[in-house]
Amino acid sequence: MTHPSDALIASLVGNLQPVKPLSFARGLGYALAAAAFSAIAVVVLFGIRPDVLAGRFDPVFLIATGLFLVLGIASVVTVIVMSRPQIGSDHGGWVWAAAMAALLPVAGLIVSFGGGSDIVSRDSIAHGLECLMVGCGASLLVFAMLVGWLRKGAPTAPDRAGLLTGIAAGSLGIFAFSLHCADNDIVHIGLWHSGVVILVAGLGRTLVPRLVRW
Repeated sequence: MTHPSDALIASLVGNLQPVKPLSFARGLGYALAAAAFSAIAVVVLFGIRPDVLAGRFDPVFLIATGLFLVLGIASVVTVIVMSRPQIGSDHGGWVWAAAMAALLPVAGLIVSFGGGSDIVSRDSIAHGLECLMVGCGASLLVFAMLVGWLRKGAPTAPDRAGLLTGIAAGSLGIFAFSLHCADNDIVHIGLWHSGVVILVAGLGRTLVPRLVRW
């Protein structure tokens, strides 16, 4: 005689099909390829910074772009891990990178309050808006790739996954545009470049959870 629980289990799993596990290496490779394509597109469309082209690197440029790159990669890794839920997974590695990158807007605010830069001039605002818009545009490919990857997986914390998707995409997007933007002013970088990360992070937190519910 068939036990009722056996029949229930059979009915629940009867139509299930084997699913190939998501590959961490493949997901990371796709994300880095999307980031590289975005950087190349920025260079082709807008050109590369003259000092970088000449092999000269400003310290502020190196620190800022390095922080955005590290934050972007750390967030990408976390998003990919979150798409493959498992007991004992650590999703907190990105926090340290975010804490370091947060020094940029803090430094920008301190310098601007001290009168070290004119952030309200027409030219400053126009240049800042250009960085904000193009940086957000350069984030879209990584954003779309990560959303597609999450939809293939099963993130158990869609809200956090959405936030990190935005942080990853925004960080890598503004890293790409930093290859063109020749402004080494910490106020400009701290406010406008960091603004790309904040804006895309907000978009990810709002939009992504609706797209990856399962």
